[in-house]
Amino acid sequence: MPEPLNQSDIDQLVAQASQASAPASFRCDGSRFPAAAKINPRPFDFRTPIHLAEAEIRRLRTIHAGFISTISARFSSLLRADMSLKLKGLNTIPYGSFADSMKNPTHISLFKVDQLPGIGILEINPRLAISMTNRMLGGGGMAGDEERHLTEIEIALLEEIVDIITSEWCRLWKEHRELNARQIGTENNPRFLQACSNDTVMIAVTIEAMVGDSVEQIQIAIPYPMIEPIVKTLHSKRSREFQPANDDTKPRHWRTSYNQINVPVVADWLVQGIAVSDILSLHVGDILEMPKSTLEKTRIRIANAPRFIGLAGSENGHVAVQIVSESSTSQKQ
Repeated sequence: MPEPLNQSDIDQLVAQASQASAPASFRCDGSRFPAAAKINPRPFDFRTPIHLAEAEIRRLRTIHAGFISTISARFSSLLRADMSLKLKGLNTIPYGSFADSMKNPTHISLFKVDQLPGIGILEINPRLAISMTNRMLGGGGMAGDEERHLTEIEIALLEEIVDIITSEWCRLWKEHRELNARQIGTENNPRFLQACSNDTVMIAVTIEAMVGDSVEQIQIAIPYPMIEPIVKTLHSKRSREFQPANDDTKPRHWRTSYNQINVPVVADWLVQGIAVSDILSLHVGDILEMPKSTLEKTRIRIANAPRFIGLAGSENGHVAVQIVSESSTSQKQ
């Protein structure tokens, strides 16, 4: 029978456990991080991955900000009253979480874009829906504090509001493709709504609507598979915009009219400076002494810009300059 552990044995085991090394961490290529490396792991839910980069999210926010400004103007014209809308948020969320965030009762419109897969969801707060339909019927746009189910007349009137939102949303992408949306149904209880699986990632756009003193919300939820073709088109277009131009792709053509242009060519030398008094004493016929190496460093200027270094001499009884190398100044340019 093994002997029981005494206090010193227990203290030793506790010390060994406290000094135990951290679990091994590996890179994506299979290599192991050094033991001394400081690693700050972050949780990641593989069931609901984020398909959009932060830059793409910002671009979608900018696009939808213009969309909200447009429908705000159309609502004000339709309701004959000032209605202020602003973008409260745009993020990605699983469908299950989005469905749980909706109130009960509420007004949910389902719409289908013929050119895209999936079904879009448009939720309008009941108090906002009642206020808007009341204005459409000639009332003052007042809604009670109680949130109730909409009547059939109110639901029919809201179809015009939904058409404005969905048609303007489709018009956002007219530069990329022509889209047409149509309503396919309504619901007032999110528990009975199953437009897609709970793990489907949704692009949720939250709009804050201010009517008088009340502030309510409109939510548009688009399944990522539905908007994925548009996002890919935006990404490829942005990549082409930032792709550096390649000069070799465009052939260069020489125009024969250039052949008759006269370009001044000058050969000169750089000599050591002399005093101003010596320059004032110079006369026609005076001779300036220069080292023999000067002829080997003749500077050739084209259109007054130094381009080559040459060797000065004679050829067939004429003064000539032989080009030896490019000028260092020309190479810097």
